[in-house]
Amino acid sequence: MKTRKGVSAIIFVMDKRKRKYLLLRRKMYWTGWEWLKGGCRKGENEIACLEREIKEEIGKKVEDYIVTPTKMIFSFQYERPFVHDGELWKGAKNKVYLIELNNKRIKIDKDEHSGFKWASKADALKLITWPDQKKIFEKLTKN
Repeated sequence: MKTRKGVSAIIFVMDKRKRKYLLLRRKMYWTGWEWLKGGCRKGENEIACLEREIKEEIGKKVEDYIVTPTKMIFSFQYERPFVHDGELWKGAKNKVYLIELNNKRIKIDKDEHSGFKWASKADALKLITWPDQKKIFEKLTKN
């Protein structure tokens, strides 16, 4: 079994000189709070994957945001092997990006997520479901 290549994005807007972070309430495969993430399709590079995932999951186009790559990688194992695009995957390894949106208006993918929240850093750390996501979030939002 393989590890799926993907992308993750910590998304924020500036609200009265403070960052508000986007959290998505996951409903597909598990329930809880997370940041945007998704797997790359066959032949798709990370930037194309990131742009597609942002458009699919929150309805934003490239001109609606600024991308900042990081050196962080978010890796995880699936509870059970996962079949996607005809491949059997044991886990994922996602490059993490910081994304600044130019406004708070989003349209979530209702197949994957049941809701969303704009949260302060402190509130986001309380809500994020997975400990590894919390650690990465804390490291990348220090300022």
